[in-house]
Amino acid sequence: MLKDVIKTFEKVYKKRGEEYITDAHIPADGDYVIVLPKDDGFEILDTINIKQDKKTREIDRTNPHFDFIQQADYMSRYLESNKAIKDKNIHSNNYLTFFVKKENLHNGKINDRVISEYYEVFKNPLGKYSKREQREAYEKIEAKNGKSDIAEIEKIEEWIKSNIYAISEGNDKSYLKIFFKYDIDKYKKESEKYILTNIYNSSDYNIVIKNEIFGLPNDNMGLNAKKPYLENKSRKSKTPYLLSQDEVLLQKKFFDFLMNQVTTGKTNVYINDEGINAIDNDGSSENNFSGYFLRIKKGMEVEILDFDTVVLYKDEIEPFNLVNVMELEKSRLEYRTIYKLENLKNLINEVFFSKFLTSNYFTEPKDIRINDSALKRNLLLARTTLFNWFFKNVDCNVPKILDHISLDLIKGSIDNGFLLKAREQFNLAFSLKYYFKGCKDMPDILKDLKNKLKVKINYGNNENGKIKNKEIETASIESDEEYYFAVGQLSSYFISLSKSKIRPHSLANPIFNAKSDERIKEELKKLYKKYNYTILDGRRFNNMYAMVSSYVPEEKIMDDLIIAGYLHSNLIYKKSDDSDDTNTSVENIENEGGN
Repeated sequence: MLKDVIKTFEKVYKKRGEEYITDAHIPADGDYVIVLPKDDGFEILDTINIKQDKKTREIDRTNPHFDFIQQADYMSRYLESNKAIKDKNIHSNNYLTFFVKKENLHNGKINDRVISEYYEVFKNPLGKYSKREQREAYEKIEAKNGKSDIAEIEKIEEWIKSNIYAISEGNDKSYLKIFFKYDIDKYKKESEKYILTNIYNSSDYNIVIKNEIFGLPNDNMGLNAKKPYLENKSRKSKTPYLLSQDEVLLQKKFFDFLMNQVTTGKTNVYINDEGINAIDNDGSSENNFSGYFLRIKKGMEVEILDFDTVVLYKDEIEPFNLVNVMELEKSRLEYRTIYKLENLKNLINEVFFSKFLTSNYFTEPKDIRINDSALKRNLLLARTTLFNWFFKNVDCNVPKILDHISLDLIKGSIDNGFLLKAREQFNLAFSLKYYFKGCKDMPDILKDLKNKLKVKINYGNNENGKIKNKEIETASIESDEEYYFAVGQLSSYFISLSKSKIRPHSLANPIFNAKSDERIKEELKKLYKKYNYTILDGRRFNNMYAMVSSYVPEEKIMDDLIIAGYLHSNLIYKKSDDSDDTNTSVENIENEGGN
């Protein structure tokens, strides 16, 4: 897997050089001090404060020394705390730099003794690398890059001890990083002595073949005595795989490249022979992409959470029409035709998941900060399927999962009293249902049901809505669709009668979740008993309740039509002179009736 994608990375890296990585490197927040060698001493040339914008993930790059800082910082970081030069609180890897957290200069973790021990390693490196494998690795790179200048090390050590405490401003977790202004090639040589000696998972797995060192890489690998299950038990060598120094260095640079991408929020990486394209969660791949896909995460190191092959990814989709099924007069949504999967993804993220989906594709459930239980439940149910659809064009089970979660999300919004949101979710849910399944046009269905019901509940009224004939016979419901829509209408009417400051829409949950018609009628009867003291003697209510009570459905419960009836403008409150059949506004529905 890695071998395949690193081949493409290698092509780009060789073409663009080290700048391909360093130009994208973002130094951590902190103060960066550049110290210039002068005569027999040093002087501070400049101090740069670097702070990444949390929203844009960008930093100020206008300082003339920024390029030097960017390159020197990239090369001078230690690999991990367990591979620190001496003390894990000093994060640099060569004597030309000194990286510490500011707070450690004030809490006693950094003192003259710790600083002396740090520089002593550079004066006597074989004292640190006492194991044969490490010593061989260090001696090999030292033969290539030359021995370090001990007199220069001692001068730098003295300056650090004399100045580090005075130039530290602040006592927080940000960095104070000191850079001595030498040529960048000098940085490269000194950094390589550390990197190539410590780059493997452990020198215990190193072997020498034909005078070349091979070892186990450290990227996303943690082989040790506590993880015997990672060993390859069926071969003479139990090490999973071995890489030469050139290969492992290239792999490290690939992971450094990935770290640069994930630091700027680009967690989705598409790789093929034509190049590498990293995008954030709101973006999409280029059309007609075929190749490899990596999902990465920033932790202590770059973690590859998902790897897959993608065949002919297309961002262009069959036109999707977002239809105003509920005929909302005021809505935050733009009802339009969508031609790109990226736009449909952002719509689903916003309407169904309140923008929590794209930031929680791979978040541990315990770490997802959502108080709405319905939202969190459905996010966990759908996120993997939706991720595969949005980023890999794998749409298996998408219609099924959307069908499953959408009604539950709508019920959750109703339960929380967010009726406008529930109606917009309803519009999206049935637009998606029509898109995938080509079912009957829901706006026409609802309009037909509403018109029929409107006529029937007005039997016996005159054109002004007043009772004209008390003796006229009540009409009958003719279909299950009409019945379940009427159940929803009746439920919303009962809830509207509540005198509570906040209407308890959760009272309708037993009807939404009922598994039998008997249960629906029983729950309606409870609501009737609860609110009958405030029901005025009206033909519309009497007709609707009588029709619902007397009808026995033949098909299974259509909870989508119950919800449609609940969310739709209520016919019982409808003005009688509204002969053109225009719906009452959403806002009015909220306030109609009971209050």
